[in-house]
Amino acid sequence: MKVPKIRIWVIISGIIVGFYLSRMVGMAKSFQGEFNELTGENASLFVIAKSFVNQNFDSELEKEYKTAGMNQQYKHISIYYQEEDKELIPLTIETLKCAEDKSAELFGSTKNVPIDMIFMSKEDIVQISKIEDVSGYYSHFEKVLAVSVDPEYVEGILQELETPLYFFQKSILHEYAHYATFNKIEKAETFGDLFPTWFLEGISEYVGNDKTEVGFDSNPYEALPLKDISWDNDFHEVRQSGISEPYLQSYFTVNYLIQEYGINVVDELIYRTKESEDFYEALEQLTEKPVAVFEQDVINYYK
Repeated sequence: MKVPKIRIWVIISGIIVGFYLSRMVGMAKSFQGEFNELTGENASLFVIAKSFVNQNFDSELEKEYKTAGMNQQYKHISIYYQEEDKELIPLTIETLKCAEDKSAELFGSTKNVPIDMIFMSKEDIVQISKIEDVSGYYSHFEKVLAVSVDPEYVEGILQELETPLYFFQKSILHEYAHYATFNKIEKAETFGDLFPTWFLEGISEYVGNDKTEVGFDSNPYEALPLKDISWDNDFHEVRQSGISEPYLQSYFTVNYLIQEYGINVVDELIYRTKESEDFYEALEQLTEKPVAVFEQDVINYYK
């Protein structure tokens, strides 16, 4: 008996579709595993897909803080805090205003995407950031900015004692600058992973040290080649090894760029990198010098 040709094509099409569906399911499961390993979560495919559509993922830890904490809204920022941090909220909002102004100097106007700011314990920040000895954290994927305040320093911050006040405000300024930087990168229609870690951290340190003079001799280490602190793992590895202080080197490098090439240089580097898809090529185009010469110029500027 002959099988009608149309039935054969239906069978073949079904086999092909089934094959690709099984491949897609396998890829989705693989991605789910990698996502959960990266975030430390146990999220379903539905939750992961929803977070990508909304461009916002709430970790279990974030949900716990939101549920247990108090909330204060400031423009596009939802601030979550505990009772012991309540008196810090007016100063927090004042510092966020400063962060907005300083970031606007670098990037101009950008879309204010809603974001959560959470007062967390230092231990929990270390847990979610997977970085040792940090007191702040920003995730563009999770749309969350977290800061830690040692209870011992709350009174000194409220009394506006110079040192505790500086570190409290710097943490907020620094993390908000990450938020503003990634918003600008999105506005430029390019990708954050094109930009070296020293550049991203240098921008945040520049904003964080607003109106604070940082002496070049405060960094006792030799400057490393910038490509040695270009990516997260390398950046934090040299920091933990004690052979460099990459945050300071990043600050001095970005500060030099701004002082020598103007306040718009950060914005220009983002757009040049979008065009070239190579940050160091963009840097050499802008400075009209090889990276090695630029690195030496940074050092000579502060001598």
